[in-house]
Amino acid sequence: MMKKKWLFYIYTSWMLFLVSSCTERNSKLETVLSSAKENRSELQKVLEYYKNDSLKLEAAKYLISNMTGSYAIDSSMQKAYSAFYQIYYNVCEKYNNEINKKCGEEIDSLWQVFCFVNSEELMEKKMDDARFLKASTLISEIELAFKVWKENIYTRTCSFNEFCEYILPYRRENELIIDDSRKLFYHRHHNDFYTRDGKNFIDETDSLLFLYKDMKHSPYYVPKIPLLNVSAFEKVKTGTCEQRCWFNSILLSSLGMATAIDFVPVWGNRNGGHSWNVIIVNGVSYPFEAFWDNDRWKYKRVYNNKSYDNLWGKFRLAKVYRRTYTNYIEGPLADNRVSRENIPLLFKNEKKKDVSSEYFETQDVEIKLNTDSMKSIPQYAYLSVYNFQNWTPIQWGKVEGNHVTFGKMGKDIVYLPTYYTKGMNIPAGDPFLLKTDGTIQYLSPSTEKEQVVIRNYGGQVPFNENRKYLTSLIGSEFWGIKNGKKDKLLCTINDTLQIEHQLFHIKDTTSYRFVRLCLPSSNIALGELSFYATNQQITYVKIISALSGSNKNEKPEMLIDGLSDTAFSGEAPKGYIDFDLNNEYNLSDIGITPYIRSWLGKSNTYELHYWKNGWQPIEHKEGSGNYLLFNHVPKNALLRLINPEKMIQEHHRIFIYKNGKVVWL
Repeated sequence: MMKKKWLFYIYTSWMLFLVSSCTERNSKLETVLSSAKENRSELQKVLEYYKNDSLKLEAAKYLISNMTGSYAIDSSMQKAYSAFYQIYYNVCEKYNNEINKKCGEEIDSLWQVFCFVNSEELMEKKMDDARFLKASTLISEIELAFKVWKENIYTRTCSFNEFCEYILPYRRENELIIDDSRKLFYHRHHNDFYTRDGKNFIDETDSLLFLYKDMKHSPYYVPKIPLLNVSAFEKVKTGTCEQRCWFNSILLSSLGMATAIDFVPVWGNRNGGHSWNVIIVNGVSYPFEAFWDNDRWKYKRVYNNKSYDNLWGKFRLAKVYRRTYTNYIEGPLADNRVSRENIPLLFKNEKKKDVSSEYFETQDVEIKLNTDSMKSIPQYAYLSVYNFQNWTPIQWGKVEGNHVTFGKMGKDIVYLPTYYTKGMNIPAGDPFLLKTDGTIQYLSPSTEKEQVVIRNYGGQVPFNENRKYLTSLIGSEFWGIKNGKKDKLLCTINDTLQIEHQLFHIKDTTSYRFVRLCLPSSNIALGELSFYATNQQITYVKIISALSGSNKNEKPEMLIDGLSDTAFSGEAPKGYIDFDLNNEYNLSDIGITPYIRSWLGKSNTYELHYWKNGWQPIEHKEGSGNYLLFNHVPKNALLRLINPEKMIQEHHRIFIYKNGKVVWL
């Protein structure tokens, strides 16, 4: 009965899939067959082999028709690289497989020598799948895919479309050598995973990946060493997020799990990007960290553009894309009027689709473009985010007159509209903050000036090194005080603070002039405390408790001076601090900015810039080891603080300044 039900479901989904895609696929199929040249006969052998099995024939057509853009490195390169894999293995053994700085530096130096000596042998030669894959390889992959699809209790009822996209594909990443890795994984694990009722697919996946937890992340040392197949990765045992993602995809798909790789090309509030895995069960995606992690399934919780991660702080995502085997040719890539040199690298890749809505609430953004600087207006504009000193395009929009709409954007992020011509981003308007409520705040510098106080240039990056400060207030309580005694509890700090000014809402309606902060210990380290009544900040607050400071440049009154980046650290001998608000108030919120160790070293020079059609310098100052004060800064401007002598090394971030507070973006 189960077999008949499975076959009926598959047949129905296949018929729907077939009707919707048959014409387009036949056209794409013929294009690939023509491009295969002398290898056309191998691809046709596959079609001939399945001529009497309509479902597998459609699977074969799917694989062949989407081969465009799929390629491997010449398999002979595996032999050339294997010598260095052994060197890598020997060095790791020497350091007891602990990839520390010393080990990494030794591997780096050995790779530089190896790469130089073997430069001719290591010339990359691309081998298009359509021109080199043999019929036997494709038939073997198709047979295994159908076998594991039927055996897997979680995915055997998924649609034929999902099967084709997430289980069937033999290729999970370009450059990989297609070998018998999936067959090897199947023989290792098929008796133990995904075949018995009464289990949970997340628990089973964790159990499977636990077997490979000794394969570690190594982003800083020799990340360019190619790992061309599974056996190479299992030999080296270290790799990047991208490498571990394709490894997991091969592993899981070999057992019939619908598996993909999702990635954020550039963070919205950090430098760099990230890749992770996702499995699809009953049409729902379940993302997880590719390397072993104690909280590996957290990404829909952490990457929702609202929450915070207690280990790494705040993440904001402009876009999430999914790597696909299907070719999605759209936008500028599908427009014959646009030359490839005028298309950003991200959008030259046809094997991806936008899955942002699976992670966070998105917003379509319509803006007016600046056309004054352009002789002719390009057909497409781009939204870019700030990344490693540059603006990186992460979404395209078709230009209509002087307007453009960008679809499905993440919120709480600063964007710059740009044109893209011959590898260069050209500003097409003012940067703007897409706020959490979906409204746009344009960041156009005002003629009005203000003072800016700052002690950090890295935004969220210092989160981990400041953990002791960010957690120091956990357990603290704010009390309303009457007659010198605690009256009512106003709020409690139960979690790690973030690197920003945070508001804690007060529900009590009693009016108080005095407020007490009860600390978990006598130590205190804070950037700023502020009190609000009906959402307006209360001024003329005084500290009426004795405090002793740890640093001569930090004064107790800096806790309440309205500036987030002045700070105070020291001791409250009584274990609490009392504040006089100078009047009776019904408090609505209490604001807290954490203490952050200064990044502004005394031996360095720092320069503050604002954006106006490019970065414009304001003033430069010598680091103080504490905070720096800059005068005559345009209000409502997008800002950055850099060390001009260390631009490559320094991972600075952009920010805005609002009511004495640094807001990192």
